[in-house]
Amino acid sequence: MTDNLLSRRAFLRYSGEAARNSFIVLSLPTILTACKEAAEAQTVNAEFKVLGSDEASEFAAIAARIIPTDETPGATEAGVIYFIDTVLASSRSEMLEPMRAGLADLQATASTRYGMETFGALSTEQQDELLTIIEEEPFFNTMRYLTISGMFALPEYGGNRNLIGWKLIGFEDRHMWMPPFGFYDADYAAKGE
Repeated sequence: MTDNLLSRRAFLRYSGEAARNSFIVLSLPTILTACKEAAEAQTVNAEFKVLGSDEASEFAAIAARIIPTDETPGATEAGVIYFIDTVLASSRSEMLEPMRAGLADLQATASTRYGMETFGALSTEQQDELLTIIEEEPFFNTMRYLTISGMFALPEYGGNRNLIGWKLIGFEDRHMWMPPFGFYDADYAAKGE
């Protein structure tokens, strides 16, 4: 495995850290419902439910720096912004105002530091610098958590458009698995035990 690949164990650890420091912690049914509604919204390019177009653009820009597009697709291609909008419109709607406040604080810092009114107008280096500054704050951890959830959720429910997230981590979607299931099972079977 190369240094730039994220192990499954490291991915789960980082995901858990994001959830722990987030405004929002979602249950699996909430994630699945949000994904399904997000998928429907993506398919028809629907209007956002609670986010204004400027807010959606800003949240999408943040998500795009959390899981950027490089040699592989990122949060933008996975349609993560629809997932975020769906979550903030659902049973977690009480988190909409803290998220808007966090965004306003980030935009104020962008204005003070760089003279730009929006996060999306900054260069990628400036965006990364600002996100590094706030990486311990609940707003950023919530954005990271929602981005990861939208990126790797079940595709038939909205996140992970075109299996982008699963391809990124090498997950194989199979109707059923045949033994040996993994390295340890194969090793066990090879020993004849």
